[in-house]
Amino acid sequence: MLKSIKSKKGEKGFTLIELLVVAAIIGILLAIAIPNLIKARMSANEANARKAMQTLRDAEGEYFEQDLDDNGNRDYIDVIGAFATVPSLRDPQGTGLEEDALVDSSFEGASDTGGTDCSDPKAGYCITFDAAVVANANGLFDDFGWQTSMTSQNKVGRRDFSVYGDGVIRCVVSTSATSAPGTFEADRTSPGCD
Repeated sequence: MLKSIKSKKGEKGFTLIELLVVAAIIGILLAIAIPNLIKARMSANEANARKAMQTLRDAEGEYFEQDLDDNGNRDYIDVIGAFATVPSLRDPQGTGLEEDALVDSSFEGASDTGGTDCSDPKAGYCITFDAAVVANANGLFDDFGWQTSMTSQNKVGRRDFSVYGDGVIRCVVSTSATSAPGTFEADRTSPGCD
């Protein structure tokens, strides 16, 4: 029994120096990897916001060309809406059929309809119809303008995006403070994105 209590003389463990060296190497690797992961996530979010602008541009074009509100006028709409919101890009004719929607369900809740926040951002970006686009005398829109802005500057992304009836996707680096929500800075005068 005394034999089991005695330590084996040939066994060695790690020294404190060896453990500190391993911890330092792990720390250096993390210091290199984490900023690159954050940049990759921001790039993916910005690509998703840009793609959302392309989708809205295409949806508005189809709404216009096919007169989907069936009012006899070619016009645009300023509502993404939830499913069964008529007329909207989610249910333009009120058919209640998902296959008739011009945008998918991921857009629901991402639109803040001109307010200050959105309930369900799309990849960290809120979407709004540009309030500078005004309705014509009939209350219809001769043009459209959609804008996106991040929910947290320099954490979700750095750029705001917009698209208008000319089809050009525009972007601008936001001037919002880090961690503050964006303020829909990309507009009709912003440069096109490369």
